[in-house]
Amino acid sequence: MTRRELSMDKLKRELGIQPPKELTEYVREITTIRSKIVNCLRRDGELTVKEISSKTGLPEDIVFWHLMTMFKYGLVESTEKTDDGYYRYRLRGETHG
Repeated sequence: MTRRELSMDKLKRELGIQPPKELTEYVREITTIRSKIVNCLRRDGELTVKEISSKTGLPEDIVFWHLMTMFKYGLVESTEKTDDGYYRYRLRGETHG
């Protein structure tokens, strides 16, 4: 059980607080999207936004937004530019081989 789950359990149990259903669904959706991106990068290595979108079935704008958030917090890094001028991204600290 993660630290966050323990905190949520404590709030529910001790204070009777339930997060709004909309918030729970939103967090679940974000987690699912980021998991797809991370799994894709872990499996296939360095990829462009377009390649991640194609492999995951997620729209390019959604992939880009989540990648930039993950980049901001140091979870992914850009590597090289393609001949078309697009950056490739990979999980920070991982090399594919």
